[in-house]
Amino acid sequence: MEVLFHFIFQLIKIGILASIYSFILIGILLFIGKFKPTDFIKRVKVEKKKYWFSFGLLISIGLFIFSFTYWGNHGLGDAPMIPIGHWETIENTNWTEYGYLKGKKTSDGINIETTHFKVTNDKLCGNLKSWFYDFENTYFVLDLKTDKITEFKTESEFNEYAENNKLPKSNELLSFEGNYRNHWGGIRFLLLP
Repeated sequence: MEVLFHFIFQLIKIGILASIYSFILIGILLFIGKFKPTDFIKRVKVEKKKYWFSFGLLISIGLFIFSFTYWGNHGLGDAPMIPIGHWETIENTNWTEYGYLKGKKTSDGINIETTHFKVTNDKLCGNLKSWFYDFENTYFVLDLKTDKITEFKTESEFNEYAENNKLPKSNELLSFEGNYRNHWGGIRFLLLP
């Protein structure tokens, strides 16, 4: 049910954004037409409503498609996700505190699960914490370029490594919700679906 409500919200937001962007596009074309009139711009000036609708339709289709790409998909309903680079995403279920990275296994042979993490310089730093598994180590650094994972038994080992490699220390790591808001909030929330 949450997925349906979020999908309907997305469609309404796409319609509003497309309408605004279409209005701005017509304004830009009319402004350009004052300095360099063309036949197309003259037609836009005469038939503003028709072009507003046409541009809006094309923009809404583009925004809809974008919302399902790697760069625009933030999950629907109770399945939020954050793209972290190199075609990887951290996903979550039901907005719990645990984020998981599919296909990236720890030395235990378990997919990475974390409650606090941060991406810096193409490296995912985080704790290893799961509601189901007990990890042998407590922190990790995953190089997203090479898929090389480095694990740490203690927080102090991790903090020493982080300091030497200019990475965030354990107290700088954010929850899934904090990372989600940082990535999808602000201007991105206002301008994109």
